[in-house]
Order: sequence, then structure tokens, then C-alpha cells
Amino acid sequence: MTTYCPHCWAEVDAAAQVCPGCRARLADSGSYVAKLIAALRHPEPFTQRRAAYVLGLLRDPSAVAALAAVLAGPADPYVKGEAAHALDAIGGDHACEILQQVAQDESQPLMVRRTAMAACDNQLPVPGENKAAGR
Repeated sequence: MTTYCPHCWAEVDAAAQVCPGCRARLADSGSYVAKLIAALRHPEPFTQRRAAYVLGLLRDPSAVAALAAVLAGPADPYVKGEAAHALDAIGGDHACEILQQVAQDESQPLMVRRTAMAACDNQLPVPGENKAAGR
């Protein structure tokens, strides 16, 4: 298994106590949820997507702000879609507000807006979507 520093994402030996790249203490990297939240900033999109997926499974409300940051940033559309699914799974008023904003944000990719719109049973129209085309 490959192990990475959750601070700088350098590959590290599994038994290492300190990252050779950034000198961060690896034991101080936080809880499992904190590590998943940090993985949302990993440079590799598949890792970001997996982290968002697992955060959705865990349904930990402490991840809402980090998932919202993914949706607000320049992330890969598939990562954003997984972040929207995770927010839907976590639920709550704040998560639903974020998803409603994303559904109305024309700068978001259409697939992300659709995911956000479907979450929380949002019935608002998606601006720019051609209903006649069915997509």
C-alpha cells in the first residue's frame, strides 16, 4: 500500500513518523474524517472523488464546509458531483442551502447542477437547461 503525507502529498514510508518532504509529524494528521477532508485537496482527482464518496458514507456534518469549498472551487466536475452527492447524504439545512445555490449557479457544469437539483428534492429549474432536448 502506498502512503502519502496528508500535508504535502509526498509519498512516505508507512512506518515514517515525519514526512521527509515537508517535515510534518505524520501522527498529528488528525482523525479519519480530518484525513478525508484533507484528501479533498489531494492533487489527483480520483483521490478527491474517493474522499468525497467516503465522507458521504460517513455522513459527518463536520465535512459540510470542506465539501462546499470543493463545489465553490475549480475542481474536476466528477469530483464536484461526488461532493454534491456527499452533501445530500449528510443532509441538514446548511447542506441543502449549498446544494440549492449550486443548482442555480450557471458557472457550474450542468451535471453538477443536476446532481445538486436532485438533492434535497429541489424543484427549482436549472438555468440554461433546454427542457425540450431532454438534457
